[in-house]
Amino acid sequence: MEEEKPKPAEHEQPKPVEEEKPKPVEEEKPEPIEEEKPKPVEQEQPKPVEEEK
Repeated sequence: MEEEKPKPAEHEQPKPVEEEKPKPVEEEKPEPIEEEKPKPVEQEQPKPVEEEK
């Protein structure tokens, strides 16, 4: 009857939970906000008034 016994429970257990966990949240976060911010306002401002005189 020993041959009829099922395989050890160890083989039946699913893979470690660590492998099932999704990737670290750090990788899921979007790019840094610094890159999403528009260019510095200094570049958006019009030329100095001195040149417009």
